[in-house]
Amino acid sequence: MAEKSKEIIKELNSQLLKKDFKRIYLFYGQEIFLIDEYTRRFSHAIVGGNLNNIVRFDGETANYNDIINEMFSISFDLEPRVLIFKNFFKYASTNSSLNLSAIIDNLKNFKSDSTYIIFKEYEAKENKLFSALKQIAFSAELVQPSMPDLVKWVQNVMSKEGKAISENMAQEIILHYNKDMMLIYNYLQVLISYLGKRSKVTHDDILKTLTDNPQDHIFQMLDAFATKDLESGYKYLRELYQLKTSVSKILALILRHFKILGMLKEMQETNKKQIAKQLGILEFFVDKYKKQAETFTLDKIKTIIQKTIEYEYMIKRGQIDDETALEMLLYQIVK
Repeated sequence: MAEKSKEIIKELNSQLLKKDFKRIYLFYGQEIFLIDEYTRRFSHAIVGGNLNNIVRFDGETANYNDIINEMFSISFDLEPRVLIFKNFFKYASTNSSLNLSAIIDNLKNFKSDSTYIIFKEYEAKENKLFSALKQIAFSAELVQPSMPDLVKWVQNVMSKEGKAISENMAQEIILHYNKDMMLIYNYLQVLISYLGKRSKVTHDDILKTLTDNPQDHIFQMLDAFATKDLESGYKYLRELYQLKTSVSKILALILRHFKILGMLKEMQETNKKQIAKQLGILEFFVDKYKKQAETFTLDKIKTIIQKTIEYEYMIKRGQIDDETALEMLLYQIVK
């Protein structure tokens, strides 16, 4: 990680520790995981855990009037508040209702004592408007860390869960996922679950779990959609595309997943090992499947299975394209 980026991370962590928050933040750069992570940490810290006080706008659909109303509205029940503006610069030229230039003009004289603004830009490009925002915001360009920094991060993530991993094994994981922090983090959650009560990671643990298994991402995506966390759900969907998973494969994995949830709902078996054997999954995933199954009724699970089968049939007959079918299915899951 460049020295400048290290200093930015150090300053952000210091602000979080001291609760010394700036009025406007701009998180941007190539490392989406860090953009998401610091957006989450700052917004949650500012509102003191009261997530109802966080309002999100997506640049693709956001409307200028709605944004201005939120910026200058007063609500004593919702203070302090955080407004998250996602990908405003990406869609500034295609969303005619956004009027980003006027938003930034308003921010130049923004004096609210209770409202904070966070811009999160995944694909920001330097231009006059972007420079204008950087002048009034605390700007943090979040880039991909160096290998030594990634190793320390992996070891820290594991240490917080009471697990120890060697530098060599951490490097193996990092290289396997091409230094993508989001994919690495998601894998570490699987590894932590796999270890159970054991504290030390062995190379055999890595060999058994280090796979680009799209089913892991399907699980996390559906977990997010089940709780109506659309932002996280679509983030995991993007990861599936990064893994070169076709839409037809995603549909097939969703079908398999809900069949497992349905079987689990109707099972009388209580022995975890036997449940895993009957469902065809790893034993350490049983509790996670059980927890997710609780978020769906059996009728909802059956409906989703039926809809998935119907959409697959319609795709084969050329009545619908596969991406539209996937969007329709995700809508069925969320509603």
